[in-house]
Amino acid sequence: MRLCTLRTDTGEDVGVSVPGGIASLSAVNAAAGTGYGPTMLDLIQKGEGAALAATVAALPATALPTAPGAPEFGPIYRHPPKLWGVGLNYLRHADDLGVRQPTDAPGSYLRPSSTVIGYGDDILLPSQSQRVTAEAELGVVIGTTCSDVSPEDAPSVIFGYTSVLDMTAEDVIRVNPRHIPWAKAFDTFCSLGPWVVTPDEIPDLSAVRISTVVNGTTIASNQVSAMMYDPHWLVGYFSGGMVLEAGTVIATGTPGAGVIHDGDTVEALVEGVGELRNTVRLKSGPASGR
Repeated sequence: MRLCTLRTDTGEDVGVSVPGGIASLSAVNAAAGTGYGPTMLDLIQKGEGAALAATVAALPATALPTAPGAPEFGPIYRHPPKLWGVGLNYLRHADDLGVRQPTDAPGSYLRPSSTVIGYGDDILLPSQSQRVTAEAELGVVIGTTCSDVSPEDAPSVIFGYTSVLDMTAEDVIRVNPRHIPWAKAFDTFCSLGPWVVTPDEIPDLSAVRISTVVNGTTIASNQVSAMMYDPHWLVGYFSGGMVLEAGTVIATGTPGAGVIHDGDTVEALVEGVGELRNTVRLKSGPASGR
C-alpha cells in the first residue's frame, strides 16, 4: 500500500494509491462505511493499515473516484512523536565532512517538528549559516510503539518507508561537532514524503537506491546494502535505549550531501518509495519595528 497526505480545499486528507490515481481516505470511508484515520498519523497509531488495505482491495474501482490533475502533497504528517536522524551511515558522507566514520555506534540526533515540510515546500536558508547542504535519505516509519526490539524482529514494528530530505548547516558543525543538534534544527530542514510505502511493496530492502539530486545533477547515490548500519539494526539499537512511539520517523543516513543555494531544486530519489522535491529560498529577515 502507498499512502500520502493531500492538501485539499478544506485542509488535508490521506491519499491512497489505487489503479488510475489517488483516492482520498474520506472517499474510502464514505464508500465502505468505515472511520479510518482521519490523518495518516492516526492510521498508524491506531494500527489501521492492514484493515485499510483490505477495505480498498475489496471495493469496486467505481466506488473510489480519483482526483483529477497533479496532486498537491503535504508532509506525511507534521508532528512525528520522534524525528530521529542517523549521521555518517555511509562512508561517502563522512568523507564529505572530512571526519572518521564511527564504527562503535551510529551518530544520531533528535530534531524538532518545526523542521518538517513536505513535497514542493520551500527550504529556507537561515542567515546564521553560509553553507547549507541537502541529503537524500530513506526514512523508516515505526508502526507499533516498541522498546528493546531485536534487529530480527524490527520488521514487525515497521509500518513503512518514506523519502527524506535532510538539511544541515554544515559550517555550524565545522565550528564544533557538538553543534550537530542546532545545525539540524532550523525551520524547514526536514522534508518528509510524499509517500509512505508499506514493506510488502519493497521486495528487497537492501537493493533500494537512495540518490541526492541538485538541479538535475546526481550528487551521490548508493544502496541500502552500503549502509554501515541497516534499517533493521537501527530500529533495534535505538529501541534499546528509548521507546519508539508509533509514528516515529528514523532518517537512516545519506549516501552524500550537496550544497544548496537560493533558487536551487533539490530531490531525494528513493527507488520503490518515491521522489521528493523541494525548492530553496533565502529566509526573509525580521521586519524592522523602527
